[in-house]
Amino acid sequence: MEPLTSPNAEKFSKALGLVFQGSNRNGKIWVFVEEGASFLVERDTDQALSGRFGSPRLASHLCVSAVYAKCTRTERIHLWDELRECSILWEGSPWLIGGDFNTILHPRDRVGSETNRQAEMVDFAEAIEDCRILDPGYDGSEFTWAKNGLFERLDRILVNERWAQILETTRVTNLPRIASDHGPVLVRCKGTDHNSGGRPFRFQNMW
Repeated sequence: MEPLTSPNAEKFSKALGLVFQGSNRNGKIWVFVEEGASFLVERDTDQALSGRFGSPRLASHLCVSAVYAKCTRTERIHLWDELRECSILWEGSPWLIGGDFNTILHPRDRVGSETNRQAEMVDFAEAIEDCRILDPGYDGSEFTWAKNGLFERLDRILVNERWAQILETTRVTNLPRIASDHGPVLVRCKGTDHNSGGRPFRFQNMW
């Protein structure tokens, strides 16, 4: 969760019905989980909060990185390097990366501007390739951010191959924008047969 308000974890815990697990160093990313679940922070930076998510319904932990990228290309270089380090740290483990990357990956991810963002897209694409992660696709709104006639897909979910093996179904839905220029992203996952019968794990990136 990316809060654009003064920190009040108790208020949001009650509203969401979830337990506050912590925030990153600059307070831009908050993590909440359901009762009985846990999120153990392993890496904390200005642009990402990464850790291991555990739940009684899961056979093992899932690695999750919540992202809130900086606005400039130079600053985002540090995020790409951080994700590369996480990919090495968690090699062989199921890993999901999601949030506001503050840049696009393809020209089709933007409507309403002719600004050349090729270098930024190349940076992002190279980080994805180096980390060996992929976009599982999505349904819902084509763009996740809009302002003054500009529409962009800045928010997305990425997973590694091991995640796809452990969780046979990962469905990403871009929800409508309501009270922000960003729209929430909902992820619903279904485990393989040995986890059947449980409710899906959900990761929400909300504003």
